[in-house]
Formats: sequence, structure tokens, C-alpha cells
Amino acid sequence: KYFLCMATKNGVIKTTELDAYKNIRKSGIIAINLDEGDELRWVKLTDGEQKLMVATRKGMSICFDENDARAIGRTARGVRAITLTEGDEVVGMVIFGNEGKVLTISEKGYGRRSDVSNYRVQNRGGKGVRCYNITEKTGNVVGVKAVNEDNEIMIINTDGIIIRTECSSISVQGRITSGVKLINLHDNSKVASIAKVRESQEEVEKTE
Repeated sequence: KYFLCMATKNGVIKTTELDAYKNIRKSGIIAINLDEGDELRWVKLTDGEQKLMVATRKGMSICFDENDARAIGRTARGVRAITLTEGDEVVGMVIFGNEGKVLTISEKGYGRRSDVSNYRVQNRGGKGVRCYNITEKTGNVVGVKAVNEDNEIMIINTDGIIIRTECSSISVQGRITSGVKLINLHDNSKVASIAKVRESQEEVEKTE
């Protein structure tokens, strides 16, 4: 059995069985009901037994078991994943097991990897723990990704420039650190988004 796990910028999370979306009309169907001012930002396919983590732009995060957010109906609102402070918002959701690293990148181009063991499982809905040391030099958090040694990451800035780098080359540090500079930016430029590079079909076939 598979599920769609959704997270919003205001810290709401929702898990629904995938079968609930199998009969889609041409005009579409409701996937989630949102509060006024909220936005659906992430949707991931899960098996219902994963660890979930959401991180915020002000450097907070919370990790909890997926079964702590039990499956609910397609048109439901969802439940609280993390309690946000005023002016904060969720900037990333990751799903991970007991191995690998969590990559965190800031708006001024700094970032680092941390072991997933640094993110202890808590009860859903709390304020969480600090996951990044924000300074004037780093700026706020832009995004987080679950990565391994073989992954590559693309960093896109507001000038439309993309760099691609191997995750294995990014420093591994503790959870409450700022990391190292990953991309050089002009004075008014910031990191706009990050994306994990997908394996091409050719690369997948070579490994089979």
C-alpha cells in the first residue's frame, strides 16, 4: 500500500492512501483543503513507514514517524507537523531511513551535510529543534534534501545561474552549524532553489 504525503508552507502535513486519487476527473479533484494564506509545497510518495522531517526558513526542524500523521481522507485539511514562530515558514520536507545525510543550504550560498542520526524522532506538532546556524553571512535556510554519497545537487540562484556539484564534496558537520560556501553570489543575488539530480535512464541501465 502506498500513500501521498503532502506538506504546506504553514506547517500542515497530510497523508492519504494513493488509491484515493485514482479516479481523477478532467476538471481535477481536491487533493487537500488549505487554510487561507497557506500553500501546498511538497508531495511525496511513501509506504507509510518512513521518517519525515520538515525544516523552516529560520533554521528549525522536526523529525517524526510517518505513522504519527495517520492517513486521512482526500479532502481533509491535514494535521500540524511543526509549530512555527511568527514570520517563519516551512522550506523543505524530506523522507529518510536510518542512513544517509541531510543537506541544508542557505539563501547566501552556504550549506553542509549532517548525519540523519542528528535528527532525533519527536512527537509531531512541536516547535522542533534548531537545524541550522543562521548568521548575517548565511542568510535564512532555502531548502533541505536527503542525500547520499552518489547524489549530485543543483543550486539555482535568482540571476538564473545553475551550478551542479557532487554531494560527496560538501562538508559533513553537526546539526547546529552553518557549513561552507557552495556558490558565489553577486551582492543582490540569492539562492532561489535546490534540486537533487535524477539518474538518467541510461545511468540506471548501466547499474542493473
